[in-house]
Amino acid sequence: MKKIKQIKSTMLPLPMSNVDTDQIMPKQFLKRVERSGYGKYLFFEWRKNVDGNLNPDFPLNKEVHKDARVLVTGANFGTGSSREHAPWGLQDWGFDAIISTNFADIFKNNCLNIGLLPVEVNAKVLERLFELIKGDPKTIIDISIENKLLVCVDINTDFIIDDFSRQKLIMGRDQIDITLEYKDSINEFAQERKKNIPSLD
Repeated sequence: MKKIKQIKSTMLPLPMSNVDTDQIMPKQFLKRVERSGYGKYLFFEWRKNVDGNLNPDFPLNKEVHKDARVLVTGANFGTGSSREHAPWGLQDWGFDAIISTNFADIFKNNCLNIGLLPVEVNAKVLERLFELIKGDPKTIIDISIENKLLVCVDINTDFIIDDFSRQKLIMGRDQIDITLEYKDSINEFAQERKKNIPSLD
């Protein structure tokens, strides 16, 4: 997991509410065994017209948003099934953060577990971000994970992230990395436990 202390980037707008994980990552791509390479399937059915060609009006297909590392989207993002493939696809596409008024709990945790930052803001801030992007797609947002602060033009607002998740992002350590830090203690416990297990001989 890469270290992330600060994100400064343009934003990609997706002004839609109740986007579920099947829309983010359609079920036909869940058979893949790799964790990487999901970005090209992100919003797969929305990115194309009925003729199979890319829809030039869909935000992910617009050249002006191709370098955006921050997705700004509507309320209740990531609802539906608990599939981890949805956050994998968003991160593989290039997003480091997602901004919404609220996220489905499981989706939010899945994001934090892989180093993808979900930022919850109030409706007024979200509306203002959409306005800023529409006025100038090259508008830069500055998100400080260290300070739990979001700054963009006339927006300056705190956001909530628990200290454990915040430290994981800043240090670039996932739950496996943290567990391995206690490897010696785990091995010691395992050896001691063996002594207390009755022999079957």
